[in-house]
Amino acid sequence: MSYLVLARKWRPRQFSEVVAQEHVTRTLENAITQNRLASAYLFTGPRGVGKTTMARLLAKAVNCEKGPTITPCDACSTCVEIAEGRSLDVLEIDGASNRGIDEVRNLRENARYTPAKGKRKIYIIDEVHMLTEPAFNALLKTLEEPPPHVLFIFATTEVHKVPATILSRCQRFDFRRVPLPEIVGQLRNICQKESVQIDETSLALIAKKAEGSMRDSQSLLDQVIAYCGQQVKAEDVAQLFGIIDQEIFFACTDAMVRQDVAKGLALSEQIYTTGYHLGEFLERLSEHLSNILMTRVTNSTVHLFGLDGYLERYKQAAAQFSEIEVLRCVQMITDTQLKLSRISNPRVLLEMLLLKMIQLSPASAMSEGAAKPEPGVRAENRDDGLKKKPQPFINDIEAPAVSANPADAGVAVIPEISPAQKNEGRSAENEKRATPDATRPARGSLFDLGALPSIQKVPVLQAKEAALPKLTNVADAQAALEKIQQRWQHILEQVKTQRISLGAFLELGVPTSLTDGTLEICFDQGSGFQINSVNNQKTFIQQIITAETGYRVRLVCRKDESNTLHEQRAHIQKLSAQSLTAPAYTAASVSAAVPPNDAAVTDASERVGAPVNGAAKNSNGEPQHHQPAAAPATLNELYQAFPAAKKLVEALDGELI
Repeated sequence: MSYLVLARKWRPRQFSEVVAQEHVTRTLENAITQNRLASAYLFTGPRGVGKTTMARLLAKAVNCEKGPTITPCDACSTCVEIAEGRSLDVLEIDGASNRGIDEVRNLRENARYTPAKGKRKIYIIDEVHMLTEPAFNALLKTLEEPPPHVLFIFATTEVHKVPATILSRCQRFDFRRVPLPEIVGQLRNICQKESVQIDETSLALIAKKAEGSMRDSQSLLDQVIAYCGQQVKAEDVAQLFGIIDQEIFFACTDAMVRQDVAKGLALSEQIYTTGYHLGEFLERLSEHLSNILMTRVTNSTVHLFGLDGYLERYKQAAAQFSEIEVLRCVQMITDTQLKLSRISNPRVLLEMLLLKMIQLSPASAMSEGAAKPEPGVRAENRDDGLKKKPQPFINDIEAPAVSANPADAGVAVIPEISPAQKNEGRSAENEKRATPDATRPARGSLFDLGALPSIQKVPVLQAKEAALPKLTNVADAQAALEKIQQRWQHILEQVKTQRISLGAFLELGVPTSLTDGTLEICFDQGSGFQINSVNNQKTFIQQIITAETGYRVRLVCRKDESNTLHEQRAHIQKLSAQSLTAPAYTAASVSAAVPPNDAAVTDASERVGAPVNGAAKNSNGEPQHHQPAAAPATLNELYQAFPAAKKLVEALDGELI
């Protein structure tokens, strides 16, 4: 008879023999006892944790001659046939090789027939995620309403590839990785029954190599027994699997403690010549540092499973490293692992990593002003270096001075500091902060918005557009509104003189009301583009209004909803006609009302005869108008003469507003 591998020989035959999947076995046992079996089950989880084994146990429990029972007899012909994989009523299908719609159609046809011998016909589809989308769709109806004698059991390692329509028709069970202690216990029982002498260290090495898979651990144990015979030692297991000796990792951390660069280069040479895989070395080194971190944080060694001979050394290493050092080293290892697949000479990458970890200590790298410890003597956890350069408190930073020049209003000016004063002040500040001061005010919140300008250390530009004039001088709103309406045509002329396009847009609006110093200007429904342009330059218009009428107001633009804008416009034209005899305001008076920080106006007004936004001036500073007699005088006349222009503006309104 041929040899039967341990993974098949010691496969569980009862629910009670399944390791580390109690949440699944308990649910299935209760379902069998209470006669609440579903029509379809889905088992998902990593490889080698018992999915297919659990499916066979469920099939035996349902079709056993003494069943349904939670303890199959394993003696009847049905149980024996299921265990040997030759039962006619329990069909195991490989989803990877039977993934098409034709195979699923055959399955649906065969499912109509009653079982040959057992109580139910059970279909076990392994790696069900490999089925095609048409095959899944063909299975939906049968899966939701199968014949009463059919039971489906699906197994997969990639449940995210299974359609939601299939998942919703199954009871899903997620299998977990087997913990190391339970793998070690199962391997120990197998070795006892196989008369194999093996120590605990070897069992721990095999269990770690299996990475939570019970089947992998049994296959590895089979390989170890074939290599070592009935006497298994830890040295032989490490040599067989190429497991890196734990002493190498302690040598790395010792070199970091002593800052011994020569020892680090020697370790790199040893790792390279021994033939260890660099990726595995980095993974184990990261695990070693993680053990040090856990030992330091928890002040315990309970988590060091299978490392009983290194408990004291881990305690010593935990006392020599700080948490931040370990974290920085793990980060450097992770970065090196990412670069490993993109470099042609991994040995250089390993040497660079060890030199960084040894010579450029993480704590010293973060505290640039920290003193370097002497070779062979490690600083006190190197945490002192982090405290030698304290960060400035928010409230300790003085706010920048503000210039007293009105022309520079809105700009915070940072005073110049000579290099000598800067160095002198920095040294005095360090001495002051080195000594604790009980009278220092409490540290401000990181969200102290009032301190933000002082933190940024750059000129803080305030908004040019003032939201509201500081001191509105409107006492009688009705009288002020009438005066503004009377002077509206003059205001438009002054705006056109300085900014002709803005004046054309403003001409479409009508001042309709004045409330609490806010002047409301109404526009037609299709004037969104014009409203946007006026809003962007309303401070300039406010200054023109102040120069023309003497009132300081704030502009608010809106679209007219009452459809009475033409009546209000006619009323304003009537008022403007009555004020034609009033003296016109010169461009010089308007320029005087504009503050000096408005570069678009001041630059143009300083050059006599130069064009200002399309308007030219003569030598006396008066605007020159050279327009053909037939040209439209207003934008409304332009719309009447060229209807396409109005449609273009309406189209722009929909795009920009």
